[in-house]
Amino acid sequence: MNQNKKNMTENTQQGFIPAKSEALKALFNLGLNRHIINHVLAVSRKATYIATLISSRTIDLRLVKIGALLHDIGRSKTHELDHAIVGGQIIREELNWSDKLARIAETHILGGLSKEEALKIGLPPKDYLPKTIEEKIVCLSDKYFIGSNEVSIEGRFENWFNRYGQTELLLTAKKRVEQLETEIYRLMYL
Repeated sequence: MNQNKKNMTENTQQGFIPAKSEALKALFNLGLNRHIINHVLAVSRKATYIATLISSRTIDLRLVKIGALLHDIGRSKTHELDHAIVGGQIIREELNWSDKLARIAETHILGGLSKEEALKIGLPPKDYLPKTIEEKIVCLSDKYFIGSNEVSIEGRFENWFNRYGQTELLLTAKKRVEQLETEIYRLMYL
């Protein structure tokens, strides 16, 4: 089997993960504005950097890089919390790309949501908590940015608290993201 057929077979079995240029083209074609494009590029750089610092786990760097680029693709249709679910649908149904990419989009909001939390806020009842190392890295990396400006986790949540109040959902999300940060930092530096 030649290399191209082998790669096509691997992509078919594992789901297609596009090249960076193809992912960016999809974002532009869907009409995402430059602020969101700048945000996803910043998140992708941060996520890729974090992933390269983890040597104790096998990490799919391409999945991290492209997943981070696509994590906000749902913002082409909505800027509400459901943009994550819409993004997963776009990736799966419109683009026919890897379910792993769709899961990254779905699990990046707030630090992830349990099935019960999703139901409470009107999202389809499903577990949206990041499970894989790639999902966790992208989720955490997203929290380091407001737009394309890098901030601390504290800064990101202060922004949300100022906008929406210290709701139970946001307080739970903050604890979840802090735990995620600790988990990832242990993998990076221990």
